[in-house]
Amino acid sequence: IIFLLAFPTLSSTAQTKALSANKYDVMNMNNLPVGIWVTPPDQYRNDMQYQRIAKAEINFVNGFGFHENTSDEITTALDLCAKYGLKYFVNRNDAHKAILTYADNPDKTIIENFMAGVRDYFEHPAYAGELLIDEPGKPLFSSVRAFTKQYKKLYPDKMWHVNLFPTYATGGIKTTSYEDYISSWLNAIDPSYLSYDSYPLLKTGGIIQDYFYNLDFIRAKTLEREIPFWTFIQTLSIAQTPGVPDKRDPSEKEIRWQVWINLAFGAKGIQYFCYWSPGSGAEVFSNALITREGKKTDKYDYVKRLNSDLRKTGKILLECDAIGVIQTTVDPYPLYEGNRKSFGPVKKLAGDDNIVGCCIDKNGHYIILISPLTPDKDATVKLILERDIDYVTIIKGKKEKRIKIKNQELVQTLSAGDAVLVKF
Repeated sequence: IIFLLAFPTLSSTAQTKALSANKYDVMNMNNLPVGIWVTPPDQYRNDMQYQRIAKAEINFVNGFGFHENTSDEITTALDLCAKYGLKYFVNRNDAHKAILTYADNPDKTIIENFMAGVRDYFEHPAYAGELLIDEPGKPLFSSVRAFTKQYKKLYPDKMWHVNLFPTYATGGIKTTSYEDYISSWLNAIDPSYLSYDSYPLLKTGGIIQDYFYNLDFIRAKTLEREIPFWTFIQTLSIAQTPGVPDKRDPSEKEIRWQVWINLAFGAKGIQYFCYWSPGSGAEVFSNALITREGKKTDKYDYVKRLNSDLRKTGKILLECDAIGVIQTTVDPYPLYEGNRKSFGPVKKLAGDDNIVGCCIDKNGHYIILISPLTPDKDATVKLILERDIDYVTIIKGKKEKRIKIKNQELVQTLSAGDAVLVKF
């Protein structure tokens, strides 16, 4: 259930700011980027499996160097993506190694050799860009910068893709604080977007305490630079990650809740971890959307339904500045910029525990996205409005209808795993 709230326009100054910040569609798809991590392995790299990805309303694929580790395998994946309208980030096995090698010995031929390999497929219609490295620590930033700088010089119309650590990865960031980690990345790289992962669903129950803080910090730092941020969604259980609490296997409501919460904080791209069930090694994983044997799990259908539900809402929010959030609860989770009390014509919120994402669209309207605060409880929420509002347009998935407002109050009841977006 989705409702969108757009209120009367802002001042001309605020409108100018909102319009100038509309730089979030970095993939030029005119839709919310929805991607996956872990591709079908060799014996399943076929027409049926890639058609299945597209049918789940996924629109881009992060290549997986462990599976596509030759030029022919990459080309096959690109061809299949092109056939089904998917974009594809190439993840060559030697990318991570090249960055590490350059960090120890900054020889420009290492970069030249790597970039020469891009020529094999950079003109392919499905080629989105190069997935360079996952979760680099701060000591690697200068090496990554050398690669990204040269890549953008040679292939200015393509993207490079790097994913960063969450707040709880204290051993991986290799610096004094998470704030320094992200600020150093932004200053060193000057990226056109930021991607990071955080998996909130604890095996012991509840969510990680700093999940909202992490989202709010990334929201604030990317808003300052007027760039989008992308996140990852936990679709499986994760055990035995060094220094990290085990994560539980999510229900449909918990997968849905993660997506709506990320959008409420302003995420402009969603990536599912994982699509194909990864093999277990030091870390142990449950099944994701597809088993290791190529069979759909229930989670495939969960995500397919969710992606259909979020298409209209995601397209709207892709054009919005994320200004902050309001938590309505007696025990709020910590936030980086603190809890807002009101936003635009919304004077007050009341009701069950909920969170409201506060945004401004490209035309200077206020936008509000409402979700239950946690994935395990329904919420009835009352908005008390400061201005006279006669009608609202309610968007639920693909459907819209216009309703009359009475007594300047809007009350909505949300089931766990749903969100509300209302347009005034």
